[in-house]
Amino acid sequence: MVDLFEKCRQRSRVDDAKDKGIYPYFHALETRQDCEVVMEGKRRIMLGSNNYLGLTTEPEVIEAGIKALEQYGTGCSGSRFLNGTLRMHIELEEELAHFLGKEAVTTFSTGFQSNLGIISAVVGRHDVVICDRENHASIYDGCRLSFGKLMMYRHADMEDLEAQLQKVPDTFGCLIVTDGIFSMGGDIAKLPEICALAKKYGARVMVDDAHALGVIGKGGRGSASHFGLEDQVDIYMGTFSKSLASLGGYMAASREVVEYVRHVSRPFIFSASITPSHLLQVAGLPRRIHGGLRAGGPAPRHQRLSPQVPEGPPHPHHRIRDPRGSHLYL
Repeated sequence: MVDLFEKCRQRSRVDDAKDKGIYPYFHALETRQDCEVVMEGKRRIMLGSNNYLGLTTEPEVIEAGIKALEQYGTGCSGSRFLNGTLRMHIELEEELAHFLGKEAVTTFSTGFQSNLGIISAVVGRHDVVICDRENHASIYDGCRLSFGKLMMYRHADMEDLEAQLQKVPDTFGCLIVTDGIFSMGGDIAKLPEICALAKKYGARVMVDDAHALGVIGKGGRGSASHFGLEDQVDIYMGTFSKSLASLGGYMAASREVVEYVRHVSRPFIFSASITPSHLLQVAGLPRRIHGGLRAGGPAPRHQRLSPQVPEGPPHPHHRIRDPRGSHLYL
């Protein structure tokens, strides 16, 4: 029998990078997430953070976390199924459902876990899930955890997506899953075309809005709102660890689909629930992000931070001009 750990002892590109002093991972920060950080004793400009709206250092968000710790303690000590549901879980889910315009929401302990829990629950043995090749790793792992058949299409290639849809047996259900904003390339999914093809072939659509929530769409509502397709995207998935400055994830869908996932999803059922401090840090943030749309209020936070992001269907690459004259590409 071969030693299982033999692969761990073999020299790899990691060892080569460390020897050359160019290993880029696990460098420790010594300050909180901000535009500037201290890393290994030196000031650095932070270009790699997902803190899109700068809320991790917002005094009110920090105070909310402290208040939750004092009132509820450090954790829930159980899964949502049993003793791990607090009233604030339900209140946050209701707030998010209202903000996103869906009937119901359920929350997960992390964004990664959300994709695992949603896809593995709704895609069964006699179903197909079709993925863009550049989807996030958590989507692929959710597909592997399901009993369904995984099919892939070339990135943003709608002809290839249709070719895959044509291969789905008439007796199978089908879920198309795509990132809303792709985390590596930064491009926005072709949701109008994806939804049109889903309607043509009778498939359902799920969008991972981890990088879109708080960034695009009306009031920061994400990619479906960006295109005006809220009623054509069946499932929204999102995370609290980016624009919302906390930890956790969510699923927004029809009430019957959310209830099904709550009672079938093993990653949801057998995991401890989101901690009180992370919940209370998020509570109220959707209203604050969107708040500027009220009459007489300031511009919404997502628009104040990126005022040149156009609403509506995008050019393949948005060119954004900031007030200092430099250009960014989205």
